[in-house]
Amino acid sequence: MDIVYKILAAMGAFFIMIGLVISTIFTAIDGFSVFILIPMMFVVIGICFVLGVCFQINKKKVILRKGKKYAAKIYGYVKNTTVLVNGSFTINVKVHYFDENHVEREAIIPTEFPEGSNQYAIGLTMDIYEYRGRYNWDPASVRNEVLKGEAELMDDKPVEPEKLTLTAVNCPNCGSSFQAAKGYASKCPYCGGYINV
Repeated sequence: MDIVYKILAAMGAFFIMIGLVISTIFTAIDGFSVFILIPMMFVVIGICFVLGVCFQINKKKVILRKGKKYAAKIYGYVKNTTVLVNGSFTINVKVHYFDENHVEREAIIPTEFPEGSNQYAIGLTMDIYEYRGRYNWDPASVRNEVLKGEAELMDDKPVEPEKLTLTAVNCPNCGSSFQAAKGYASKCPYCGGYINV
């Protein structure tokens, strides 16, 4: 479970516990009264946190189960400026891979490592899964494997403009619209969040 989900689940459990304890105290002192609704709101908020975490974890499992698997090379790390954990941004992995037509693609994988961890060395291979434009990864798949065409994936050559197809993108973080190259990760010019196009 990602660190963000762990924090949200812990917050939800804390809210549920506080709400139940205060509800028990109110019931013991005054019996069942209208004042019990106040701590019960904490319980409802906590349940919403926990259900939200469960929903997000299920979405990630669907990507692993139904998604198309690709072997990708870890190309770098980028800050996820949309998520702040303990006063610092989380880090996602930038990968390069070949799609089913052997076209080089780039994606940002939501690993959400704590800032400064750089958990895996650049150049390692990992299995990624793509399902309906969303990506996930298998942490157990990170390995030191040489892929066919690895030199092409890892070089820092500029992309030829005639090979790019621009498409309209709506940023899921801030809602702004802009054009980006299809098949490559783009940084939103407004909020700084990364988007897989």
